[in-house]
Amino acid sequence: MRDSLLAGRSDLARMAAEEQDQDQNDVLASLNKGMLRRMTGDYADSNQIFEVAKQQIGLLYGVSVTDTATSITISDVTRDYKGARYEQILLHAFMAMNYLQLGQLDAARVEILQADVKMREWAQQSDEDPFVRYLSGIIFEALGEYDQALIAYRKARGIYLATYNEHQLAVPSFLKMDLLRLSAMLGLSDEYQRLKSEFGMAGFEPEQGASASGELIVILSNGLAPIKSESAIMIFSSEIQGNVRVALPVYRYDAKPARRSRVNIGGELVQLEAVENVDQLARRALEEEMPGIMARAVTRAVVKYQSQKAAQDHNDLAGLLLTLTNLATERADTRSWTTLPQEIQLARVRLPPGRHQVSIEIINAAGGVIDSIDTAVTVRPGRVEFLTRHWVAPVTERGTLTRINTNQ
Repeated sequence: MRDSLLAGRSDLARMAAEEQDQDQNDVLASLNKGMLRRMTGDYADSNQIFEVAKQQIGLLYGVSVTDTATSITISDVTRDYKGARYEQILLHAFMAMNYLQLGQLDAARVEILQADVKMREWAQQSDEDPFVRYLSGIIFEALGEYDQALIAYRKARGIYLATYNEHQLAVPSFLKMDLLRLSAMLGLSDEYQRLKSEFGMAGFEPEQGASASGELIVILSNGLAPIKSESAIMIFSSEIQGNVRVALPVYRYDAKPARRSRVNIGGELVQLEAVENVDQLARRALEEEMPGIMARAVTRAVVKYQSQKAAQDHNDLAGLLLTLTNLATERADTRSWTTLPQEIQLARVRLPPGRHQVSIEIINAAGGVIDSIDTAVTVRPGRVEFLTRHWVAPVTERGTLTRINTNQ
């Protein structure tokens, strides 16, 4: 599945995922199927299977005693997968983006509010997602709820600032302009002047006659999230006064910079900006989970060591068989939502009413266009249109590159 995505063939990746005879209540399978359906433009079907994942996550929310016991005695892989917190929040975000693509703003609003409930419930700054807060502001503004939009934009800015070390993302320039524009619109002159000073944007002036034009918001999911692998190491246990072997999940490779991208509309070029660093979210989540993973692994290794030693004292063959069984079952939990993007990028473009040809161009390090996603959008006066896409790699077919056309 992943190999097909890295060849730019989301259609083949979806076929591989859909053909697998998996439990329909499996969270990870549903997450991947939902993302692949989204990549191939089936936004309604994507949300249908995303809903399955969301409902199952809700059922798994309480920690099962049996689930915990088997993870300690056998392997972390035996635990039901309900997704890391950042994955659960991004599930709501991608469902919201599917609804935006379908023109269902109210349904998108519901998803964003559900994400808000979860972030409030966790009440930890590290679990606050600045992009989801920013997206909620965009949705509120598109619905004409300007007070709520401004509150969301303020929260997004605060989280970008507070989590810079974790997310490695500065406050996007589009968000700065949104804060200035809305504070001016709502007559908050003191806040408007203060923000202009803080942003170093003394020359900024709100656009006049915005109601006569429309706006296109482009959201690009770029690349693929990192994939976990397994590393086996020896750790000293004071309980048995010796070393035990444990298997741990790791990200073996450092993140590479995501591809740059821009929007080309009739020769007018607008750079997309990074608003979410999923790669960093994944690495940070594993880092935070590692103490618990390590503790369970060591406890499990000690239990297995003691059981095989007892069996060996009773019968050499039984001890050998148990040793082989323990080695086979000691596996790291490398599961994650790997069809997530590496990065999410965004651009906001004011356009005159009418039909426009839009190209999302993918740029290499030398500034050349290596691929493009081409489509047409119709812009209406005073309305916001959304274009959400996922790009992984140029389409490779029989050794040649072909352009993606998604005139939907």
